[in-house]
Amino acid sequence: MYRALIVDDEPIAIQSIEFIIKNNFTTIEIAEKARSGRDAIEKSYYSRPDIILMDINMPGINGLEAMRQIRKVNPEVRFIVTSAFDYFDYAVEAVAIGVDEYILKPVREEKLTEALNKVIKVIESKRESLRRETELKEKIELVIPILENGFINSLCMMEDNTVELNYFRKLFDYEKVGGYVLVIEFGEKDDGKITNRIGAGVKNQKLYNNYRDILKSSCNCVIGPMMLNRIIVYVLDDVRNSEYDQKVAADRIARGFYQRAKIHYSDIYIGIGSFYDNLNKAKKSYHEALQALRQVTKIDDDSTIMHIQDIIEDTIEICTEYEEVSDKDIYQNAAQGDVNNTLISFEKYYVTLCKDESIDFDTLKNKCILLIIGFTNRWNKGIKDYNIVLSEIIQAYNINVLKTICKKYIEETVCQIASSKQKKTNSIIEIADKYMQDNFGEDIALDDIARAVNLSPYYFSHFYKDETGINFIDKLTNIRIEKAKEYLGNGEVSIKEISRLVGYTDPNYFSKLFKKIVGVTATEYKEYNGG
Repeated sequence: MYRALIVDDEPIAIQSIEFIIKNNFTTIEIAEKARSGRDAIEKSYYSRPDIILMDINMPGINGLEAMRQIRKVNPEVRFIVTSAFDYFDYAVEAVAIGVDEYILKPVREEKLTEALNKVIKVIESKRESLRRETELKEKIELVIPILENGFINSLCMMEDNTVELNYFRKLFDYEKVGGYVLVIEFGEKDDGKITNRIGAGVKNQKLYNNYRDILKSSCNCVIGPMMLNRIIVYVLDDVRNSEYDQKVAADRIARGFYQRAKIHYSDIYIGIGSFYDNLNKAKKSYHEALQALRQVTKIDDDSTIMHIQDIIEDTIEICTEYEEVSDKDIYQNAAQGDVNNTLISFEKYYVTLCKDESIDFDTLKNKCILLIIGFTNRWNKGIKDYNIVLSEIIQAYNINVLKTICKKYIEETVCQIASSKQKKTNSIIEIADKYMQDNFGEDIALDDIARAVNLSPYYFSHFYKDETGINFIDKLTNIRIEKAKEYLGNGEVSIKEISRLVGYTDPNYFSKLFKKIVGVTATEYKEYNGG
């Protein structure tokens, strides 16, 4: 069905056109009739006609101007102009507006039906194109998730996935786009591990489309299927000004997803890999995201998101065939610098191997060599020379000697890991404190200090409180108050000026804060100490 609007200031002209249409077309409905250009504009807005038959010469707003106004609101409408004047200028303007047909009055039935049939063909052709386009979009919407699943499977399951990634890069037109990987895991955190994976996976499989919608509305990304209790996401992004800005942007997307998704399910943990401007390095980002995820699940506090570059430990994790076996606990405790629990885990692992009757002494040695290789691959260093340790293992003549060699190596290595971690921790705290000492008079924000130590703002806030026992803002306040005491002791600077010098634009707020912390007002302190 096609809706038509007839516009003419002469009632007889409207009646004539209406008669011809009703006499020749069952598919055209006369939606409205108008007697002026203004009336046509208003009725066109509400009735949304497919075809407008417009007289040009009308009082007030003429037909040409009315068509211009209507075209702005309804760009798809088709115009047939009727006019008693065969003016060349009118015809030129009509063509510029996009008029389909120009008919001279009096309107003849043959001419009008011919014009209407032409216009109907144009409308039907556009409708058919729109239908095909809509069907194609629907098909693409169905196919894209399947293709994305293939991309993610290639990313995380295939060892040499260069060919497959290049195929997907061309398919998705990712030639000049970089990105990073998010690994999202669902489940309850208990004693450094995610529990109830199957239950979490089943429950969140039903919510998968919700999570997909959240991610797609937040960023340009490729989303994999629910793999047990995990979703793997490759986020496409542009290169930013600095590594820190890139990290903060990724952290912001992850936290935005977490805030919206936790309405559906609260126990969500996210690991974030580094950004790489080459899609072929996406697999590296994936393994980094896994490492960051393992780190955040090991933390005892309420942390839910970890970026690989926020990990303090000096560790390089690799994906190996024995990563998920019983020696996993040894590496996890070692990464924390926990000597005691690492040795306990090793003791359990070694006893289990010794009890296995299918394992002879040479196989036991090989297992120990794999364990030491695991340490070397992850931390790329050891207390002893790598070859010396392997030589000692090979020369071991019984299970007790072998155990002693491995235990000593593990103990010394974990001590070094703990020492390295503590040095890094101390360095970050020192840099943060120095930044506050050097800039206490400025308007310092969390982002400023986090940038100075190259940690994500949210993670730095938790890290600083955990390591020092005090919020960074309280530390900054203490620094400012101590500096204010020095200025007050000199007795030469006004309290208002001191307030500005230590970073407070409001002297009244500074005075209240000073009394709360020191116990006396700034004026009283100045009298007692500055004279």
